[in-house]
Amino acid sequence: MSKSWDIVILGCGQLGGNLKTQLEQEKYRVLGVRRTPIPDDPTYLSLDLDTANAWDQLAALPLNANSVWVGIVTPDSRTPESYRQRYVGVAQRLRQLASPPGRQHPVVWVSSTAVFSDVQSGMLDEMTPCEPTSWRGQLVREAEEAIEMISGAKTIVRYTGLYSAASLNRLLDPTFRAEIQSQAVSNRMHREDAVRLLSFVTESHLNQVAVPELIHGVDTCSATYETIFARLSGEIATLTPATEGRVIVSRYRAQLPELRYPSLDQVMGPS
Repeated sequence: MSKSWDIVILGCGQLGGNLKTQLEQEKYRVLGVRRTPIPDDPTYLSLDLDTANAWDQLAALPLNANSVWVGIVTPDSRTPESYRQRYVGVAQRLRQLASPPGRQHPVVWVSSTAVFSDVQSGMLDEMTPCEPTSWRGQLVREAEEAIEMISGAKTIVRYTGLYSAASLNRLLDPTFRAEIQSQAVSNRMHREDAVRLLSFVTESHLNQVAVPELIHGVDTCSATYETIFARLSGEIATLTPATEGRVIVSRYRAQLPELRYPSLDQVMGPS
């Protein structure tokens, strides 16, 4: 690995791997860091980000002047301990890695709208104060705060629920439906659009183009589950956006890449 990297992705699972492919198509030199090795592929590096040794190796990587760090980490389990170790621990180490004089590099951090509490309602955009009440939301927010302390360029991308056409099948499951409050609002973003947004933010930092420090990744048609179920069953022809409840929006929508899937309608097709 003698080449200098344009982008280093910390966490190359499904989202990180798709982002890596997208950026490589644009001819960028991208290093994917993940725990599980990818044999015979020098563009991947196998590291356990929970260890100090991993960060020593990352600090020694050959980088270009404007190289970008992208953090897309996932806890091993849905427990407070796992979330603190992976989200907060990696965010704090990444802040230290990206901060030394002469080695300050832009950081893109993938977060979640879980930082908002379930009781917060109305149109929640990037200026809405976070009021997390769950341990998950509090830890995700703590990780964001570590990234916010970076003195250089950075952007936090808060995603809503990411989905694909295949994952919509879960909404047809009667057992799943029975567990959902029909009046609850579903805030979602298609995975392809999520990758395009992340690629846009990363390339902007790489090319020293200003982008907001906080962006909500969400489509333009948050809808109640009741409406979505009616659309799936053919009772209605198109979705109606929710006007009440917990609706996630982005005030920067006009500045971001056009959505291929602005609502579930484009995925479901004609009713």
